Amino acid sequence: MTDERREGFPFRFACRRSGNCCAIPGGFVRVRAEERRAIADYLGLTEAAFSSRYLEADGGHLKDGLGSRCVFLRDGGEAACNIYPVRPQKCREWPFWPEVRDDPDLLAQVQRRCPGVTPDT
Repeated sequence: MTDERREGFPFRFACRRSGNCCAIPGGFVRVRAEERRAIADYLGLTEAAFSSRYLEADGGHLKDGLGSRCVFLRDGGEAACNIYPVRPQKCREWPFWPEVRDDPDLLAQVQRRCPGVTPDT
C-alpha cells in the first residue's frame, strides 16, 4: 500500500478499503453523461435501463444504496466498488478534492471517517 501525496494538500492517502468514503451520510455522486454511458456499458445495460435502476430522478447522480451508501459499494472483508474500472471521476479523485483541502472542518471529518487519510507530516 503506497501513500499518495498531492501538492497543496495537507494529507496523504493510502486506501484501506474501509468503504467509508462510499457511505457518507448526505453524500452523493454526480455522474456526467459519458460516465453514465461507460457504467451502463460495463454493466451490460442500455442507458435507459441503467438510468432507471441506478440514477435519481434528476438523472445527474447515483441513487443511494442501503443505509445511504453508494449503490455500487460491495461489502466483504474489504469493501470494494462494483464498477471500479469505470467509476465516476469524483470517486477517482477521492480524497483529493478542493473542498476537502480548503475546508478545515470537512478535512477533520474526512480524517475521522477515512482511515487512509493521514496528516502529511
